[in-house]
Amino acid sequence: MAYLDTYSGNWTAAEANHLLRRASFGCSQDTLTEALELGLTGTISKLFEAQPMPEPPLKYELDGTERDEVYDPEVNYGETWVNAAPYPILPTQQATNKAIRARNRSLYAWTFIQMQESGISIREKLTLFWHNHFVSVNTNPHREFYYINTLRENALGNFKELTKKITIDPNMLVYLSGNQNTNSAPNENYARELLELFTLGKGAAVGNGDYTNYTEDDIVAIAKILTGWRVKSLLDPDTLTPFFSNFNHSKGSKTLSHRFNNAVIEENGADEYKDLIDVIFQQEECSKFIIRQIYKWFVNSEITDDIEVNVITPLAKILRDNDYEIAPALKVILASDHFFESTFCMIKNPIDLMLSVTKSLLFDGPSTTIKEQYDYALVLYSACFDLNQDIFHHPDVAGWKAYYQAPLFYKSWVNSFLLPKRLDYCRIIVTGGDLVIDDITYTIPPLIPVLTIVSKIENATDPNVLIRSLSNLLFNYEVSEEQITSLKEFLIPGLPDFEWTVEYSEYLADSTNITLVVAVDKKLRNLLSIMVQMSEFQIM
Repeated sequence: MAYLDTYSGNWTAAEANHLLRRASFGCSQDTLTEALELGLTGTISKLFEAQPMPEPPLKYELDGTERDEVYDPEVNYGETWVNAAPYPILPTQQATNKAIRARNRSLYAWTFIQMQESGISIREKLTLFWHNHFVSVNTNPHREFYYINTLRENALGNFKELTKKITIDPNMLVYLSGNQNTNSAPNENYARELLELFTLGKGAAVGNGDYTNYTEDDIVAIAKILTGWRVKSLLDPDTLTPFFSNFNHSKGSKTLSHRFNNAVIEENGADEYKDLIDVIFQQEECSKFIIRQIYKWFVNSEITDDIEVNVITPLAKILRDNDYEIAPALKVILASDHFFESTFCMIKNPIDLMLSVTKSLLFDGPSTTIKEQYDYALVLYSACFDLNQDIFHHPDVAGWKAYYQAPLFYKSWVNSFLLPKRLDYCRIIVTGGDLVIDDITYTIPPLIPVLTIVSKIENATDPNVLIRSLSNLLFNYEVSEEQITSLKEFLIPGLPDFEWTVEYSEYLADSTNITLVVAVDKKLRNLLSIMVQMSEFQIM
């Protein structure tokens, strides 16, 4: 059986769960039911369906003039700030800074809302993948929004064309000094990362300044090719539109090394960077490099010689044959025998972990006011930030260590400091309590509708059936009889099974009785809070 043969085994809840958790964020009972009905082929098709772009982030904090309040009069509550001036001119610098930080918070919360509400779609998972691949850090929310929207618009599209767009993205030009790259002072920052992190990888050193995939002379030449691109001041209304300054561009042809077959990039003004990227993407290693990154993100961190030959190489050929359209190769790996054999080998990153709790346990966020919805999403963002996955602010240009740093890879998400926090955050989402993050206390109500969840389980009066059904929702495998016995101690400590049968039956017969409601809710919440802290919930 070939690694990339289409999976032909049984399509059960375990397989559907595995696919949905890896290719999207979490898996609810509703999405699981839909995937089971669609089958593997139908679920893959739905994951890759084109989606309309989401409405832009909104101003969700009310204006005020007190010390701790925000004053951003250019934007009304409930309207987007994206079309306002990127740098608001307010009476004081402090007020301006507060308004910008409020827009930052809105963007970060909005990004979590998109992931929370993504359903059976791979787009948001891919957007996060590209965000970790084309790392670009800034503090201006307008530039950040423009950048992340470019990734979202092109997430399922063409890797080569996305590379061209990102190369002159204002956020990236500022982050990697592209806007300072001139003919009189070429800056090599972006040229180096374009090759080493974004397209080819460095490869082993084979000589002085000569690596498997490029040379130091290529960095020098490429820096000159990329000269002339500029970003206007934040005070300029066109700051989000990059522009080309021919005056600052290095003239004449540039010759690349033997690693690129001594390709010559002719003088071509504003389009010269496109010619360069076309040459880079002619290298076969470019397709293998990005497939390895995709493999680490969706399948496994370990790439053996066997995987290189039987998975990476054929997928890279599919990518090249489709002129770097990303979807065809992704569909093959996600539908393959190898993918469905690659289970329980990935520790959930913090975002996957938090959304596994909320989506598996039917909490979509408050639906009352914009402020409550955004405040809730900001708590999820803050928790992930505290667990070392801070969107928009990677630790460095290489991205999160879990996807590149051997030998730990995914294990970098857990250590003696982070693991207790991971477990506690999962528990608090179920039970409620205080989250203390960066000296700020967030009081979280019990968010999970435990009674609603259990109402969907047939024969939930049997504690064994109840626990097994909940474990099928939360974990990717059947729990053992010993685990069921242990978990019953958190539902009905020291009591025989019939005690739960009687209590839950009485609740079903009189579900308006507050005493019964509170007692059953407490027991279920206690059980679920333990289950989301189990090691089985931390992996996927």
